[in-house]
Amino acid sequence: MLALSVTATNRFYLPDFVIAAGETMQVAMILENDEPFTAFQTDLMLPQGLTVVQDDGEYLFDLTNRNASDQTILSKLRYDGALRVESFCMSVKPYSGSSGALVVINLTADEDFTGPATIGLKNSFFTTVDGIEFVLPVESCQVQLLAQQLRGDANGDGVVTIADVSFLIDYLLAGCQSSFHSQNADLNADGVVTIADVSSLIDWLLEN
Repeated sequence: MLALSVTATNRFYLPDFVIAAGETMQVAMILENDEPFTAFQTDLMLPQGLTVVQDDGEYLFDLTNRNASDQTILSKLRYDGALRVESFCMSVKPYSGSSGALVVINLTADEDFTGPATIGLKNSFFTTVDGIEFVLPVESCQVQLLAQQLRGDANGDGVVTIADVSFLIDYLLAGCQSSFHSQNADLNADGVVTIADVSSLIDWLLEN
């Protein structure tokens, strides 16, 4: 089989995304291609705290409508910790379109996942309908941890204290502050931050 090096018009990657600790979400693997590809192989490198959902021991990868009806997808954990993903089509039909999601990964973040982290895609090989193999570049995406909203934590330090009262009053008197968390400061959830939220925050601190 003839192997060709990557061209700038062919790319297989995961976009950057945000996930909450304990959350399960679907993340698309994107193929941008000028070639009529019909099969691929890639190694998925996951950071600690992120795992692919399994069902009866099988990793869950969903094919999109860019794939032919008889497309098959397989996966196996390798000795180096990478999850190898392979897809092929018995009828040798090419993927439809030239851009968009090709495969969807079902990912879960552990409860103690802290982020940020990096997911890598390496050893990506794509085969055309003519049997020509293209080597695509190593790719990576950044995963950020979704910050959990903490009502009352106006200064964003992760705890609700009298310091948040002072911070909130300063904000109302002086205006915008770079570290001000307006969603957290809107204690009565009316969509605006006012002196009423200061009163609510003081009442909460006195009661808790």
